[in-house]
Amino acid sequence: MADEAPSPLESLLVEELDRSMETLSSKREPPYHVALTIEDWEQYSISARDGTLAQNTHDRARFLDVDLRTGSPELDNTHPLRGFSALTPDDRAPVEAPLEEGDALRHAVWREIDARYREAAETIVVLRANRSVKVAEEDTAPDFELRDPVVDRLPVPGIALDTDAWATTLVAISARLGKHPQVHRAGTSLEVTRVVETQVDTEGTRIVHGRRHGRVSIAVSGTATDGDELSVFRARDVHDLDRLPDEATLLEWADEAVHDLTELMQAPRGEPYSGPVILSGRAAAVFVHEVIGHRVEGNRQKREDEGKTFADQVGKRVLPRWIDIYDDPRVTELAGEQLNGTYAYDDEGVPAQRARIVDDGVFVGFLMARSPIPGFDHSNGHGRRSTGNWPTSRMGNTIVEASKVLPQAELRNKLIALARQQSLPYGYIVDEIEGGFTMTGRVMPNAFNVRASSVWRVYVDGRPDERIRGLDLVGTPLVAFGNIVAAGDDLAVFNGVCGADSGWVPVSGVAPSLLFDRLEFQLKEKGQERPPLLDKPIAIENAIDGSADAAEGP
Repeated sequence: MADEAPSPLESLLVEELDRSMETLSSKREPPYHVALTIEDWEQYSISARDGTLAQNTHDRARFLDVDLRTGSPELDNTHPLRGFSALTPDDRAPVEAPLEEGDALRHAVWREIDARYREAAETIVVLRANRSVKVAEEDTAPDFELRDPVVDRLPVPGIALDTDAWATTLVAISARLGKHPQVHRAGTSLEVTRVVETQVDTEGTRIVHGRRHGRVSIAVSGTATDGDELSVFRARDVHDLDRLPDEATLLEWADEAVHDLTELMQAPRGEPYSGPVILSGRAAAVFVHEVIGHRVEGNRQKREDEGKTFADQVGKRVLPRWIDIYDDPRVTELAGEQLNGTYAYDDEGVPAQRARIVDDGVFVGFLMARSPIPGFDHSNGHGRRSTGNWPTSRMGNTIVEASKVLPQAELRNKLIALARQQSLPYGYIVDEIEGGFTMTGRVMPNAFNVRASSVWRVYVDGRPDERIRGLDLVGTPLVAFGNIVAAGDDLAVFNGVCGADSGWVPVSGVAPSLLFDRLEFQLKEKGQERPPLLDKPIAIENAIDGSADAAEGP
């Protein structure tokens, strides 16, 4: 829809950009590239706790980002500064802008361009001096890729939501959760957001695009007798609001969540372990996101303090030959789920593209923004950020494909066989991961910690599987992924948000179950507080009601 007429907002941004460049171009350190982005947010938030409506709001907001570069594409103000310095390359914060076009918005744009220019002009001088007194850098690639302009204006569907009906449903679900004495805290929520992004830059790019997203969730938590804080979470993310689960489905979720929480509170804590492990689909997707995904973000390869795990692995086999990994934000749905990491353009105005990471087990490439690294000169549409940050290379929809798979029963049998070979009484199946973190630098160990939330022991002697709690997956990436021996015939989706250098962005991971010959567990931190000393009020009421009913019976 490039032939659609510019909106008043786009026209205002272009006018202010041109007016600013007319003045700044004559400065001693003129900008060579400036991008202005406005994000228009509309959000409905509904939540309930203990049978009571906690929130039912409708908000609008508008945020402004100015990405301004001085110097040249070879060396500009975004370049990493080596050594200690109080100067940061960018110290901006989210800038809330007026909701209407007019003088107030023009003033906001003017102030932010002026602030970003002053900071950039100072930074480039320091960077030149820094380069002159330091040793030669390992990364000799330029700081920015110039591109041909893109003009495109895409419609973003509006929000049609029956907030009263949803409020009634969420209150009912929360009341159902609150009746259980083992549930110490519970909540239900629905968030529906529409974001429209308008971006213009000095290259001539003029883009309007965005996303609509809805998430309904249920969360329950409690404290075990040994002090462990335990929680169970259920959620669904959609783009099409008619794909949100109905009340019957949410009631099933509520009962499942309470059942799982009860089992977790009664489950024994695990112990440090090294041996065979199956990561079920969702867990495998999160694991790949944490352990490989962040290490293949191109911007990280530019920093001298980074571990650069895969920088020297290009063209080498890092996984079994039957595994491919790629990231494609253009994919909207897989395995029956709409993907959260879908977008049409990244935050640097580059069309979303499929980025190949691993082909037939061989490492082939990185997620790239418009900041080249040696051997990778071009963006593949992965420059992303939340407002108030520079765009950097980030994941979108990270997808694992296996060309050789086993049915789930065979995968389980193989797990048992591996445990028996290693003289272990059991192996483990992890079917839920609640997140994690990974360290990619050189000073701290280049390792990961992935927080398992649902773990099962599978005994080699045929005893029933046993739920275990209190364990995290730990290790180093090259060793861990060198131990993959099989994949399942399933496929599952993880939808969430990811926090890193450029803020929080929506992401998805898709993967089959993966069997590892060896993974390591360490103990999760343990809570020290006892469960509540007082009985839960609703539990007392239920007991009284039950006694009365019994007295009235025959």
